[in-house]
Amino acid sequence: MPLSHLTIPGRRYAALMKHLLPHFPKAEEAAFVFCQARPSPGGTEFQFLEAHPVQRQEFSFRLLYGMELTDACRARVIKRAHDLNASLLEVHSHPRASLAEFSGSDLRGFAEFVPHVWWRLKNRPYAAIVVAPGGFDSLSWISGPQHADGVLDLLVGDEHLRPTGLTFEHWRRPHEL
Repeated sequence: MPLSHLTIPGRRYAALMKHLLPHFPKAEEAAFVFCQARPSPGGTEFQFLEAHPVQRQEFSFRLLYGMELTDACRARVIKRAHDLNASLLEVHSHPRASLAEFSGSDLRGFAEFVPHVWWRLKNRPYAAIVVAPGGFDSLSWISGPQHADGVLDLLVGDEHLRPTGLTFEHWRRPHEL
């Protein structure tokens, strides 16, 4: 499994977490991170460029246990990544989960969205993170869009944060992700 990580400044990480996990959540929240993806020893480094916190009007629907983005929102973030010559990293919250892990509907969404983004962004790596109050989980698509290659660690300032790894661990056949 390749080792991948996102390097993000502490203040940017704090702003993302404030958006994704408000004190009194009413629904899941989402954001996109635009990154430069570079090979690193044993894997890939995603270097933070900028973030797009998804706004209320950019959701088709959202609840505490599910959400869907508008087509316009998806097109806008793909276009922005293209304009930046960047990889795209999606982040969303499960604000009431005790452990961070992608849901079945998240995995079904990846099966459609990841190949589309991979094609539109000319084979750039893609990654996804789900955050919960107690941590995060992640998946990364480095070698192709058909299956996740591994997880994504976070380097926040000097702090190294590791995902729960539950999604990747529970799906023994990663090609089904």
